[in-house]
This record gives sequence, C-alpha cells and structure tokens, in this order.
Amino acid sequence: MIYAIPTRDFQVANHFSRSPNVVIVDDEHHTHQLIQLVETPSQCGKKKQWVEILNAYQVDAVVVRSIGKKMLKRLFDMQMKVLVSPAKVQVQHLDFNTLEEVKSIEYGREPRKQSSCCGSKKSAKPSMLLNPASTSFGAIKRISK
Repeated sequence: MIYAIPTRDFQVANHFSRSPNVVIVDDEHHTHQLIQLVETPSQCGKKKQWVEILNAYQVDAVVVRSIGKKMLKRLFDMQMKVLVSPAKVQVQHLDFNTLEEVKSIEYGREPRKQSSCCGSKKSAKPSMLLNPASTSFGAIKRISK
C-alpha cells in the first residue's frame, strides 16, 4: 500500500494542508520519499499540490492528525483511505496497521472563517468601468496656475 503523510520536522504534521512536506511511503517496496511542497500565497495552491501528488504517486491512503472538512470530503470523493495518527509521532515509527480509519466527514474541522478559496469564490461586483452610463462622475475642472 502507498501512504501519503503530511510532515513537519519528520513528524506527522498537525494540520494536513498546512504541512511543508509530504512523505510517500510504499510499504510493499519499503521506500520513503520526501517531497517539499511549494509555498503559495494561499492555501489553495497547497491543496492543489496535494491532489496532484496523490494522483501522481497513486496513493492508497493518507495519514492525518487534523484536516478540514472540505479537504476530507475531497479525499473521500477520490476513494482515498484516511487514517488518524497520534500526536508527535516520527514518520519512521508509524505502524499503519494500528492506525484508526476515518469513516465520517464529521472528523474534519470546520473552517475558522469562510474563505473564497479553491474555486468557491464569491461573485465580485462588476467593475464600474464596464458600464460607464450607470456611474455618476462629477465634472472635471481645469485648475489654472
């Protein structure tokens, strides 16, 4: 089985999409690969990187400590097995057979604030420049020196 583990300082990271690294563990071939995520201005970029990594490495299961509901739903939609890790565990000390499997979306955390991230942007007001007839600009006066 191939596992993806969010890491910080070689420990399982506390939050899935905020982790700076991913370790891909293939327990069949006994290999580990550390992948550094690229910093992006928003969390959306990291979440997209996660999805790309999961697909590229054909990951079967993800190990998490905490994860948001939206990302957890995305993993479930991808038919991904999600396992829960205890706190402050070094990646090399994980025993995948003893980890509890997440079965419900209720395990995921609610967002602290509603963001307009990952394609859920709220519709912006159209620019006034697109419809100049509806705007009421004042008269322009020339100032003489």
